[in-house]
Amino acid sequence: MFFCKLGQIGLRCIIASVLLFGLFGCAATQTYVVQPGDSLPDIALEHDVTLSALIKANQAQYPSLAVDVENPQVGIELVIPSENDLGFDNWLGQLTQAASPPITPAPNVPAASNEKINAVVQLIQRGINRERIARNLPPLTLDAPLSEIAQDRSNDMIRRAYFSHQDPQRETVAFQDLIRRKQYHFIFAGENIAEIKNQGSLVPSGLTVYARYGPDEIANQFVTGWINSAEHHDNIVNPHFRKTGIALGVSVDGTRIVATQIFSD
Repeated sequence: MFFCKLGQIGLRCIIASVLLFGLFGCAATQTYVVQPGDSLPDIALEHDVTLSALIKANQAQYPSLAVDVENPQVGIELVIPSENDLGFDNWLGQLTQAASPPITPAPNVPAASNEKINAVVQLIQRGINRERIARNLPPLTLDAPLSEIAQDRSNDMIRRAYFSHQDPQRETVAFQDLIRRKQYHFIFAGENIAEIKNQGSLVPSGLTVYARYGPDEIANQFVTGWINSAEHHDNIVNPHFRKTGIALGVSVDGTRIVATQIFSD
């Protein structure tokens, strides 16, 4: 079942509440020993990797990392994934090149930085989990494969200049296509998407939504908008969901931010 609705607080949101019956079932160049006071976002930033990539590289050995990214166990040895050694810009460029054929020309350089993206993702997860805990539901675990799917979705909506759960060329539900193509095992899955953008043209670089607002303000816009929308909220508090992936896409000029959150059992 699909629901489409305009969001609130000036944030355009569309939701798909999708229940799917699943049919499907890093190499390391260096390691890092967690020190007192470390957080995963800090470690990711220090080594120029994304938070989701760091979790993915270590989730099998340390599943609790995805539950509490701020307090990793001191003394554990984390694998630093080599595929991100070139930095976020090249990594995101590789993802966009793998996306569907563009309707509009793809930007060569994303506007987003590791530091800001990691902070916003962390704050969104915290806000969503706060809402679940308030309703006596377990917090969602940040899942690296789901975060990759969410990243593909956000990048694709930025690259091809659309905002929809439906692929504008294939006319299929885009996240369903991705989750099946990657052979992700699930019984239930869902997606929330939202965007914040400048309405006018020729916006000075310092006044774009990405440059002007900090991680707290950006994350709060997305979390508040989803919680205040009934269909989005249904996904957030769905008791079947246990894992999530969260990712941002940012236009090259910084005038548009797209957030995607994927949910799964």
